[in-house]
Amino acid sequence: MSLEVLKKYHIKAKKSLGQNFLVNDVIVESIADSIDVNWKNIVEVWPGYWALTEKLLQKNPHSLDLVELDKDMIKILEQRIEEKDLNIWDVNFCIHNTDVLKFESEQEKYSIIANIPYYITSPILRHFIYDVMNKPEKMVILMQADVWEKILWKWKNKSSVLSLFVNKKCRVSEIMSVGKENFVPAPKVESSVLLFELHDEYNYIDDRVFLEIIKKWFREPRKKLLNNLVKSWYEKDYILQVFHNLWIQENTRWEDLSIAIWWELILKINN
Repeated sequence: MSLEVLKKYHIKAKKSLGQNFLVNDVIVESIADSIDVNWKNIVEVWPGYWALTEKLLQKNPHSLDLVELDKDMIKILEQRIEEKDLNIWDVNFCIHNTDVLKFESEQEKYSIIANIPYYITSPILRHFIYDVMNKPEKMVILMQADVWEKILWKWKNKSSVLSLFVNKKCRVSEIMSVGKENFVPAPKVESSVLLFELHDEYNYIDDRVFLEIIKKWFREPRKKLLNNLVKSWYEKDYILQVFHNLWIQENTRWEDLSIAIWWELILKINN
């Protein structure tokens, strides 16, 4: 069905927007099933040619907001609706032709489903996790391997700015992996679908302070942690005492710390 839609409407991916269309209907259905949609408020980001939109509409959401920057895709959607290829009549349905980084949902409780390209993944995550006042409850996001490996600490078991700022606000789990052969055009890397469940477990660390710290401290992630901290105006004797209390070795680097130790270290240093 997905390939038929691409052919029927002469849809071609735009390299400038990083578009890779998921065309495996089984996987599209699985993504739609991965989150509770029935009578829920759903925001779909970068819906593309509306394959996932079609599946979501069949699951009876209370509202479905589509955030799409590509006007050509919106024209195709409007054509599909006019031809009754998509049934939008039983749902609060709205199309937002806008940059997703300027979008904020007006729904009180909502979840996000998205297939986003590599170059904008981190900005989108930060936007919905930190920047918007009205944050989602959950997000199901299809992303490329380079990103999800860092988020789930699978990349050499090293931490990063991305893994830290995501894990401060979300519990993250992998739903499924998606091979590149399931896309048109096929990307160069494998992909995965991740579930982000927002929490307030680490709210005792101010978000702005936290982001400032990790941005500053990760400028030289492979340098020794001790040298970076002393360089950042802390007394060496004090840092050594903190290290001793947290069982951190003197030659430890930033990227070697577990997320739990990160929280403890930031709390002790900034108290």
